[in-house]
Amino acid sequence: MTSPITEASATPLGDLLVLGAGGHAAVVAESAERAGWRVIGCAAGSGALPMTASNLGDPDGAAAAEIDAAVARGVRLHAAVGSAEVRARWMQRFGAGSFATVVDPSSSVSPSATLAEGASIGAGAVVQARAVIGPGAIVNTRAVVEHDCTVGACAHIAPAAVLCGSVTVGAWAQIGAGAVVIPGRRVGERSVVGAGAVVVRDLPADITAMGVPARATAPSPTR
Repeated sequence: MTSPITEASATPLGDLLVLGAGGHAAVVAESAERAGWRVIGCAAGSGALPMTASNLGDPDGAAAAEIDAAVARGVRLHAAVGSAEVRARWMQRFGAGSFATVVDPSSSVSPSATLAEGASIGAGAVVQARAVIGPGAIVNTRAVVEHDCTVGACAHIAPAAVLCGSVTVGAWAQIGAGAVVIPGRRVGERSVVGAGAVVVRDLPADITAMGVPARATAPSPTR
């Protein structure tokens, strides 16, 4: 587990290699630089970060050996892709302890919150007292995770979503943009809550729920 970073660091945090090269990777890279990391490049199968960063190539292919060598030199990694399955696979392949938690300096993170390896806390996000953010989880731009919530491994709390107090979000689950989960409710593993939905009852694993109140509409998509 890593300690929360609540403001930009005066001392550089070290070298960071971003795994991914899409829009989310660009956002995470900029947050990391504001927080004091030195982003030395990215690793992705195609494309490149819209910034001055080199692309090593596919982490699932030839670039894996270069990534291993970078980790051996002390470079930290961050998996910055939307797919929970991919984030989980890369963290397993390269070792969870090699992954840095990236916390945007404009976010507010309680000193009693716990952030695991590889988590990402976006600009303007709020993580309140005794909340637990799991490995590889994303708390995106302006999302709110209230007191005593638990966000599972590689789950994604999308922009402006709100988890009220004592909510549990299972591993790989996704809470859509602007959605609200009322206090004490549970969202099962791999489930997807649609944008703007309001969760007023527990949701099982592996479903998609939409609407106000949120109702199961279909199995969750494979990510």
